Amino acid sequence: MKTLQWTMEELFYFPEEIGVPEEGGAVKVNAGFSESRTEDSVRLTGIYHVAAQVGFTEGERATEFADEAVYVDDVELEGNSGYFEYAVPLYIDLPPEVNAPLTLEATDVSVRTDDNGALAVKWNVTCTYADKPEAVAVAVEEPELEVAQEPKKLVQMDAEVAVHDSSSWSGHDEVLPYIATLPDEWTTTTFRSNDVLIQEESEAN
Repeated sequence: MKTLQWTMEELFYFPEEIGVPEEGGAVKVNAGFSESRTEDSVRLTGIYHVAAQVGFTEGERATEFADEAVYVDDVELEGNSGYFEYAVPLYIDLPPEVNAPLTLEATDVSVRTDDNGALAVKWNVTCTYADKPEAVAVAVEEPELEVAQEPKKLVQMDAEVAVHDSSSWSGHDEVLPYIATLPDEWTTTTFRSNDVLIQEESEAN
């Protein structure tokens, strides 16, 4: 693993009615971020979350501060002890050789007061990253196997099928004997079959 380090410092001041901060106090800083990579850099964007428990005492503070100083008006007071939180913007470009995965850790957090009645919080940031690029697992899509379907078989059903042989009706000589076998109450007539006019004959009564 390899490391990079840099230092952060933030200056806070508070409402006059709660007094001025005292030396000491307990301060924690945690870094939360997201990363985006290009060919030129690794950009980290997020916040340093500052949580501080600080004592306050009577005193006068300055009325004007530098533009970079942060005014904190939301302080939870319990006696002379005050608690506040603040999100310091995290925005930094690292060299492109900083490999994933990487972590950020705030260390060596220190607190001091100045003559203007402000509180300065200082911390170091350690970035730890891999020596070599992280291996990326590539998902290989397996081709779908086509299952050959068994050809459908024609199943012969055991059934009696009546077959009409139209050739037996084509001869005029065979038609007349058939008509002769019809019962006396049956008569012959002329009808259309497929638009072909057919005349059936019978023996005279």
